[in-house]
Amino acid sequence: MKRKIWVTAGIAAALAFLIAFGAVGCVVSGFDLPLDSYAKVVLICGAASVFCAAAFSLKWGGAAVLCALALGAGYVWKQDEAAEQLFGLLYRMTSVYGNAYGWDPVQLADGAAAVDIPMAVLGVLLSAAVTWSVCRKLGAVLPVAASLIPLSACMVVTDTVPDVQYLFCLLFGLIILILTSRVRRQSAPQGNRLTAMAAIPAALALAALFLAFPQESYVNRSEATRDAILSWFQSIPEKVAENVRQEVTVSVPAQEPDHVRLASLGRRTESPITVMEVTAEIGGTLYLRGQDYDGYDGMTWTVSQHRTEDFSLTGEDYGEVSIRTVGERALLYLPYYPARSMALIGGNMSNTWAYTEYVIPRAGLPDDWRARAISGSATPPDLNSPYLALPDATRARAEVLLADILGGASSTVEKAEKIGDYVRASARYDLNPSRIGEGETDFALWFLEDAEAGYCVHFATAAAVLLRAAGIEARYVSGYLVKTAPGTPADVTEKNAHAWAEYYEPTLGVWLVLEATPSDMAAAQQPTPETVPGATQEAAQPTSPEPTTPPPATSPSHPQPPTESAPPQPDAPKQHNVGKILAVLLALGMLVLVVTVQRSIRIRLRRGRQQTARPNARGLAMWQETELLSRLLHQPSPEALETLAQKAKFSQHTLTAEELERFTAYLTDARHQLEQKPLYLRLVYMYLYAVI
Repeated sequence: MKRKIWVTAGIAAALAFLIAFGAVGCVVSGFDLPLDSYAKVVLICGAASVFCAAAFSLKWGGAAVLCALALGAGYVWKQDEAAEQLFGLLYRMTSVYGNAYGWDPVQLADGAAAVDIPMAVLGVLLSAAVTWSVCRKLGAVLPVAASLIPLSACMVVTDTVPDVQYLFCLLFGLIILILTSRVRRQSAPQGNRLTAMAAIPAALALAALFLAFPQESYVNRSEATRDAILSWFQSIPEKVAENVRQEVTVSVPAQEPDHVRLASLGRRTESPITVMEVTAEIGGTLYLRGQDYDGYDGMTWTVSQHRTEDFSLTGEDYGEVSIRTVGERALLYLPYYPARSMALIGGNMSNTWAYTEYVIPRAGLPDDWRARAISGSATPPDLNSPYLALPDATRARAEVLLADILGGASSTVEKAEKIGDYVRASARYDLNPSRIGEGETDFALWFLEDAEAGYCVHFATAAAVLLRAAGIEARYVSGYLVKTAPGTPADVTEKNAHAWAEYYEPTLGVWLVLEATPSDMAAAQQPTPETVPGATQEAAQPTSPEPTTPPPATSPSHPQPPTESAPPQPDAPKQHNVGKILAVLLALGMLVLVVTVQRSIRIRLRRGRQQTARPNARGLAMWQETELLSRLLHQPSPEALETLAQKAKFSQHTLTAEELERFTAYLTDARHQLEQKPLYLRLVYMYLYAVI
């Protein structure tokens, strides 16, 4: 008996973990939630599943689970960051729904804080519900209902569809739980065998999914940022209650706006939160310039502190770009280029108003800009320029690489083009690259020499460093990249965040964009370099990918700074669509296999009981099926057969062949009646009840 109990507990723990893991993964991937430690959340789900399964297998185990949940609730209550994480989760979820339905988000936080605690609580509660249902031989209504709450939250809008591996973890767990629930309530050992046999194809399907789409690590949030957000919350406890309304706008410190800490780069997370709305008179691809950085120490970019002269325009190919920012922003994101009257410091401008609208005119370089840049003469660069500064060790190693890269290039533009080609070919574009190893001292050189993949921050950093080593003034720039249709408003989200390099072309006296990121988007539109605001006394003349394509201006977003972890994705990435479709088809095929196999197993088990050598045991097995079919037909069970079943169970009478034949005749007739029902009912009888 004890062995059966603990086998049931083991199966309960496995099902609980599968369902909790899938539900948490659906919410995290669907809403693109940040986690400090995904592994820790998974470990908590596993530990809760094992503990609850063991406790519910004991007589007074329910009380132990309640005590443990109460202690856990008290611990969470004492955690200062619990409220911060809950508010952040609420903001991110309502922001997604707001973007889809035009609502204003409930903003008590900016969504930058990790949400480990709410996700761990969700996993623990689901684990308790599933283990309670399995160990106590209860129905599957409670765990199914509890699991469908997070799943349904992800299915409201298309932007929150979860990753397929988590979705199918949850669905496989629920299907196995539902299909085996009735058998388990009648006989725990038979339910355990059915669960184990149905789990084999499910495990194969899940393994195939996770091999096709490996688990990605999540970016660790900066401790300094978390401390800043936490201290901000602690300073306004009296205001929290009055801020719980949809119109509230809360200003939260940005995530290190003056630094790009390259050593912390990991997986790039994409947030669907809208940061601005852009309307361009001339449609096309828009670069929205936000922050530029000139200080580089090998592992960090620091923001420029050098004054930038007023922008100037050539007077040709004008187009207007209208920008409406959402929420308070520390930067004003500008397309290339604003009007002459705008003077910027370091290429950045303060924008402290929510829902600000502003209009920027734009122009392009003359068609022969490249020929003029290559053939013209230029003064040598200022060797003391901050845009040439590099650590000595970095410069020495980079010059070795440049000896093979530059070849016969002589002009600034030719050198920049060769450097761009080299950087784009040095690694593949990937949103989940490996982190820089311990002991490395220069991020750009590590990326060029050892890394196999990266996104825009990696490629832009490498390009800027090589440009400087080649004697070309260069800087690292962050902003957004978005595609617009003429006159049609386009939402700009954190998915559009991008980084690139700018270099100074002394012949023309302008700064030009070097797009070094080899994503599908960047490769498909290698634009004519765009002029950028000059950092010297020369007037900067704008340029664009095409004379008719204005670059979009975007407002900065603090919850996820574009400089640290955001790649260029104006369009949703499509490179893995085929793989995802194949994975979904494979998973659906395996799901059909699971349902079919469990039906076959249940039918064989039932027939085996009805074909036993002992007549009375055969009669009782057929009586169980008689009761089930009678309920499905909504009619009472035959009294004569009930009398025979009572004889077989309580008397010394042995059922004869004629008496057993009466059971067989009724079952045959009942199955025939069920087969005449509508198709959807027949499918239920076949695969849920396995009676026809």
